[in-house]
Amino acid sequence: METLFHDIRYALRQLRKSPGFTAVAVITLALGIGANTAIYSVVHAVLLRALPYKDSDRLALIWSTDTSTRENRDQLSYTDIEEYRTRNHTLQNVVAFGDWGAVFSDGSPERIPGMQVGDGYFSLMGVQPLLGRVFLPEEQIDGKDQVVILGYGLWERRFGRDPAIVGKQITLSARPYRVVGVLPKDFPFLPASLVDGPAQFYRPVAEKYDRSEVRSRHLRALARLRPGVSFKQVQADLQVINHNLAQQYPADYATTGVRTVSLQEDISGKLRPALLVMLGAVGFLLLIACANIANLLLARAGGRKREIAVRAALGGSRARLIRLALTESILLAVAGGFFGVLTAGWGVGLISAMGVRVIPQLVAVKLDLPVLTFTLAVSLLSGLLSGLFPALQFSGLNVNEVLKEGGRGSRGMAQGNFRKGLAISEISLALMLMAGAGLMLRTFTKVADVDPGFNASNVLTMGIGLPSLTYPFGSLKPVAFYRELTSRLSSLHGIQGAAAVNVLPLGGDFDTVGTEVEGTIYGPGEEPYPERYIVTPDYFKVMQVRLVRGRTLLESDNETSPLVTVVSETAAQRWWPNQDPVGKRVRLPGFNMDMGTMWRTVVGVVEDVKQDGLDAPHTMQIYVPHAQTRTGSMVLVLRTGPDPLRYATEVRGQISAMDKDLAVSNVASMEEVMSASIDGRRFTTVLMGLFGGLGLLLAALGVYGILSYIVAQRTAEIGIRMALGAARGDVLSLVVSQGLRLAMVGLLAGVGGALVLARLMSRLLFEVSPSDPATFIGAAVVLGAVSLLAIYIPARHAARVDPMVALRCE
Repeated sequence: METLFHDIRYALRQLRKSPGFTAVAVITLALGIGANTAIYSVVHAVLLRALPYKDSDRLALIWSTDTSTRENRDQLSYTDIEEYRTRNHTLQNVVAFGDWGAVFSDGSPERIPGMQVGDGYFSLMGVQPLLGRVFLPEEQIDGKDQVVILGYGLWERRFGRDPAIVGKQITLSARPYRVVGVLPKDFPFLPASLVDGPAQFYRPVAEKYDRSEVRSRHLRALARLRPGVSFKQVQADLQVINHNLAQQYPADYATTGVRTVSLQEDISGKLRPALLVMLGAVGFLLLIACANIANLLLARAGGRKREIAVRAALGGSRARLIRLALTESILLAVAGGFFGVLTAGWGVGLISAMGVRVIPQLVAVKLDLPVLTFTLAVSLLSGLLSGLFPALQFSGLNVNEVLKEGGRGSRGMAQGNFRKGLAISEISLALMLMAGAGLMLRTFTKVADVDPGFNASNVLTMGIGLPSLTYPFGSLKPVAFYRELTSRLSSLHGIQGAAAVNVLPLGGDFDTVGTEVEGTIYGPGEEPYPERYIVTPDYFKVMQVRLVRGRTLLESDNETSPLVTVVSETAAQRWWPNQDPVGKRVRLPGFNMDMGTMWRTVVGVVEDVKQDGLDAPHTMQIYVPHAQTRTGSMVLVLRTGPDPLRYATEVRGQISAMDKDLAVSNVASMEEVMSASIDGRRFTTVLMGLFGGLGLLLAALGVYGILSYIVAQRTAEIGIRMALGAARGDVLSLVVSQGLRLAMVGLLAGVGGALVLARLMSRLLFEVSPSDPATFIGAAVVLGAVSLLAIYIPARHAARVDPMVALRCE
């Protein structure tokens, strides 16, 4: 230990004597280690850290699957959930849950996201209320379900943390509810991938086992595994149950399967490929940084040959000299790790700000003990990687040669080749990073250029939910409300048109319905499920959806006229290939009381609209008049002048004038909705671009450092050449050609590595080949140009060498 402390003190003194070298080395490592720490903190929070629920590793989600569409994340009916709950042998409990937003009417109206949960949900999640109690089993019955449990945030914000809130009555969507409990502050929300926003209150599911409603699949199921049971065993158990159900009720389960997945995997599984690619990218960045530090240490060792030779001559063993050299490199790495943590803290904040809408778990990202342990390990490994070869060179000097008078100009062939190898590896790694960033950028531009099927410019959107108590589902009241509202809004100055739709394109929601096409015979479960849009007449005009054939919906397509529909191009091509769809008929089984059993005549065909995402394939779509469906929850779309959001206040005023208890939600321009739909790709592209830029910078510095060292080593040779008549241009050409040879080898090696990396990234690409020539050529040209600049600077310095000064040094 005494020797170790001596080595540390000596290394610190040496680093203090070379502040420029120390600063460059620490900053280089801080960038590499900081980037790795920031990305690892995200990976740890999203993929590795246990979810904040009791025994979260035993929590599972149960989804239905559709073999006809290959969908593996469909919802369940309450009847499905009851079948799995009562028949299984591997689960402790199975609980239903789902979205249930409502308008809070006490005071200023506000639409609040909530959840409906089945019996046992809170015990399954391992939570006890802060105040009051959880739901009783008898409250899971329709008519006895008007009770709620408040989230801590809602209790604090709307009720001022009233300790006597339990037992009081509140109004949600015009219905009275009694508060029975308040949840603790630290109760974690289910992620947005499972429910529509953080739930601020909870109410009972209040549904019953009913085989006639088995195909009303609108709920999700959460379960807890029995101790010692694996997810594989649960899947096998539920598949047996599903097989038995298919035999008993073939019409209900002909194409319906079941899938069990851990809650952790369901939340983070889709994020894993992108996060692992970014983790690999910062790993490359760290390797480039280590190569730079190795070059610096080699150059530094070249100036300390006599010192090391004297130490060896005085009895210093090779192991002792290696340890002395490694102590210095590890100290640099630890210092780089320290400043890397500070850099990572800033980076984590930036990543969270950019990506929290894409990855809600980023809210919980922090530099905790596991992340700091990772940083320490990376720092030590960086110190070893960057210092090992210089230490071996440091300790393997020929003492007699160095101590001779002429030995100071000698240079080992192995060291020179190693330095060149470092330059080549830096260039190749940088090209791999830049190619990856280029592919992501090309993908992002391809996605952003996709035609969504409508014109998003100058469109304002906002959601409205009419309470079913005052606007009963299926009655004419919702029709009258939206008819008058859109008429009022269309007459406002600056608003060119107003309409409403049940599901906003690219809004993150969807609504599909089983459809029967006249003249086509379907087996059980084989009928198509197009996306259903319930629209008011001016919807196509406001959104500027292009009409392909026939006509759009009119005001005359109302509650008293024959039932009609408009279909998309994809639906028309699949249902009536090589035929005129106008005049054909479809039926939507079980669709809105008696109207659903009647045939609808197709009156028009419109262009496909993107719903699931700009990079998603076209789907079948069907449009039906709102007057013939009468639903209450709709999204307003208004064609306005520039800056649509400035009209939001006036629109709210018109809604309040019609019904003061209504609230709007999700106010946004359609351009914002479109932009949000590609946030995930934007997030990945920006990060990959940042890493590619850092890699380019570090590689350029590395090439510059190596060429500068080579020029310094060959100063005497250059002086002799110039004394014998070599022109400055000849010297410049000599150094540039040597540097270009290194760059070309590095670029060629980088192309091979980038092709391998690109294939691993193929799942993240859209309409871009993993071997896209434009991307690879562009990355190679940019890196080549920067490398040429890094080569030219030391080459110009070599061309300015004074031969008399160089020869006098000899």
